[in-house]
Amino acid sequence: MSEITWDPEADRRIRRSPFLMRRFIRKRIEDRVRSRGRNHVTEADVDESANMYRQYRFK
Repeated sequence: MSEITWDPEADRRIRRSPFLMRRFIRKRIEDRVRSRGRNHVTEADVDESANMYRQYRFK
């Protein structure tokens, strides 16, 4: 399994989510990216997840 890399802006936005949820959210995004055959997380991926986890702030 290849390592997932993050765009700096996507990573910055995830760091703004609540600390206790950050690992969970990050893993979910990375799993979705992997399932699509990719290994790089973009802001678009964070946007898509923000719609799913609306109660957590990513922006």
